[in-house]
Amino acid sequence: SPGLMKLITESGLEQFIYRSTDHPGLIDELLEHQTVSSVSFIEHLPDDHGLELVIVGEDIAYKTGPMFAPNWFDEFFFSRLARVVEAYHRKGIKVLFHSDGNLNEVLGGLVEAGINGLNPIETLAGMDIRNIHSRFPDLFMVGGIDVSQLLPFGTPDDIRRAVRKAIEDAEGKIMIGSSTELNNDVPLENYLALREAVLES
Repeated sequence: SPGLMKLITESGLEQFIYRSTDHPGLIDELLEHQTVSSVSFIEHLPDDHGLELVIVGEDIAYKTGPMFAPNWFDEFFFSRLARVVEAYHRKGIKVLFHSDGNLNEVLGGLVEAGINGLNPIETLAGMDIRNIHSRFPDLFMVGGIDVSQLLPFGTPDDIRRAVRKAIEDAEGKIMIGSSTELNNDVPLENYLALREAVLES
């Protein structure tokens, strides 16, 4: 990946923001180094790599919107993501992009960068499956079923309805799953309702 989350993790978000403001050239150089390294790794994959899809994970959004202004991503991120995605595509590998949060403002840039799929579709953060599918019909989705409220506290019937609606809204172009990892707050009957609704659809 372009390594944005790696840099933020290493420095902390607050320090990263200060450095991005005071020393944008440094951030540009570090992101470029990580991108070159990632592309080189991909190019050296053996011809018999056996991979059909990879997950590129960069958590770039809060529940309310992107971590940075869209023009920051235009300047520093999207073109680098496109180079990583293109390198995977040259190897015949599709790319599933992962980020929690509300990506609506930057989703166009992600799609233009060439991603094939999106995960986890955090519906309570404003990620609407029908809207995403109507804007980007070639994009496949993975996730879409809320695990913060619906899966732990909803009824099995609530979950079945949500699964059927998600599949209908995506016109089938979705791999149903929870919006993040299932946890101990999710009752077994609700997990089974999720599974059964998928198998029945």
